[in-house]
Amino acid sequence: MANTEELKRRNVISVLSCLGDGKVWNKADLVEATGLSTGALTQILQELQGTGEVLFSGTAPSTGGRRPKEFVLNPDFRHVLQLTVVVRPDGYRICRKTCDLNGAVLVEQAFDSAACTERDLVDAARAACAEDERIGIVCIANPGVSIAGKVVVSDAEGLTGSDLVAAVTDACGVATVVENDVNAAAIGLWEDFRTESLALLYQPARYYVGVGMVIGGRLYNGASHAAGELRYLPFYTEEEQDAALAANPVELLAKQLATLNCVMNPEVVGICVELEAEADLEDYLCYIPQEFRPRVVAVDDFDRKVEKGLAAIARDVLRNERGK
Repeated sequence: MANTEELKRRNVISVLSCLGDGKVWNKADLVEATGLSTGALTQILQELQGTGEVLFSGTAPSTGGRRPKEFVLNPDFRHVLQLTVVVRPDGYRICRKTCDLNGAVLVEQAFDSAACTERDLVDAARAACAEDERIGIVCIANPGVSIAGKVVVSDAEGLTGSDLVAAVTDACGVATVVENDVNAAAIGLWEDFRTESLALLYQPARYYVGVGMVIGGRLYNGASHAAGELRYLPFYTEEEQDAALAANPVELLAKQLATLNCVMNPEVVGICVELEAEADLEDYLCYIPQEFRPRVVAVDDFDRKVEKGLAAIARDVLRNERGK
């Protein structure tokens, strides 16, 4: 019995994984993508329609036989609360967005905080969940390192040491995830390219560069969630990085990109730089031999990439919870 239930759980997750891309799917394509029989797929789709997780969207034009039925994920089955922390010269801005499962923003608010504490985020989450009973998960983008929901390092120093997952879950009674903001943006970028390996290098106006990496379609955090924290490269002290960013930020970032390429050698690298530094994308590749260079793309919508990444994380968590 346990094996049968686990197999069905995996099959449900497989179907929801396909539908989670926000596109319209017909039965034939789902059978091909999941490897399920038509009968098994039909049963799962009927159950998912019964719970409201999947919607029948109509029939496609006939290609000679019966018109194929089409299905989509119900974006309003659950809503996702996204909380992102933005470092500002005079403090912090906390952005609160309630989104559907496709990442479309339904409600958006922002407020400033001098210190950005755990209490600020808990209060924001509690208020949003009280306003929308469909919120099924809270996703928090932390500008730093979190392990098992606990903030180890953060550019918002008031969050350091906080167990955000426990605090928000206790306050709101829903699943909670805390992820590095650059990692979330890397997932959002991967949603656009879906390559085998991808990295996003982000240099904010304040603090130090961060990198998010996606390998084989999965976020790579490393053993202690420090993967991509190029601020800790031993070639520069933090004071020297400050000086390099002020004097020649392009050269510093070019060396950091070259280091990333030597270690990971990604197919695609997205570069987002908030500094007012004039540079062509090719300038960042100057230390990498031509034959080893990745495809480099400019990322000028970092906040949107974070949103897309958090939406993908939410779908993944809810999908696995649903399978159980």
